[in-house]
Amino acid sequence: MGRTVPFRYIVAMKPRILTSMFFAGILISALAFAQTQPAPEKADPLVFVKTAASIAGNVQHDSLDRFLGIYVSEEHWSSGSKDSDLGPFLKLKEAEAKPGRSVIFFFSDSKDAAICVYFDGQTPFGVAAVRAGASGGIQAADVAAAYKPVSKDMLKKGDQEWHFTQSGVNTDDGTSLPAFQITK
Repeated sequence: MGRTVPFRYIVAMKPRILTSMFFAGILISALAFAQTQPAPEKADPLVFVKTAASIAGNVQHDSLDRFLGIYVSEEHWSSGSKDSDLGPFLKLKEAEAKPGRSVIFFFSDSKDAAICVYFDGQTPFGVAAVRAGASGGIQAADVAAAYKPVSKDMLKKGDQEWHFTQSGVNTDDGTSLPAFQITK
């Protein structure tokens, strides 16, 4: 038959076995936790557009009715920087571009007025409201002069109830961006 192990050996091995089992349990728990955690989901662009609409309404006095809201994620920042309409705004913060940064643009029908709200993750941190100059377009110098940090007053929700109809736009190089037509 099999050989029996003397009790004194079991008692001597017990702390080592218990320690090994403890650390194995921690490792297994950590692996199970890591496997059950879903990958972080990208925020819905509409959430950003709605937040930015409140800020835009507090920064400028014109109605956002019939403005087009455009969402530029960190993945499309480079493409947007090369765009003739979006570029002047994105280049202002290009040196600060980092993971999690995104931007919401609001353009009037005629593109003679634009508001840009910069986000760091879910937090809006800067805004620029600009009107086209004598050249008929929006210049980088105009954007830089109009830039200001987002204050608590700018975050207040306005009285106006907006409807957002999803559409899309393309940058000059053909990159598709989510867009929303804003109406009363």
